[in-house]
Amino acid sequence: MKKIIEAAPVIRDAQGWYEHPDLPPFDEGDAAKFKEWIDVQGLEVQRVWMDGDAPDLAERYLEGDGDPSALVDWQPTAPGPGWFLLALYDEENDGPVAWFARRASAAQ
Repeated sequence: MKKIIEAAPVIRDAQGWYEHPDLPPFDEGDAAKFKEWIDVQGLEVQRVWMDGDAPDLAERYLEGDGDPSALVDWQPTAPGPGWFLLALYDEENDGPVAWFARRASAAQ
């Protein structure tokens, strides 16, 4: 039986990044494996981009040499009730993004 991921306390590293402790390690090219894992887990996933969620912090983070403390200051807004944080990443061309998840059954 595979472990079913649940909400966990969010403990970010010194730079502000986070990965859920039960999130398997996926490489950048593992989109199909990630999708399969999401399906097996019965999750719905939604991304929240820093530039849409906290534009002032995104500007601080992305402008010039960037202000890394802006990421630490960002508290991503969950899409709604029942969502939990899977990860905070910096996607190479798109900037910081928070990945949230919830049980797919919660969407109905």
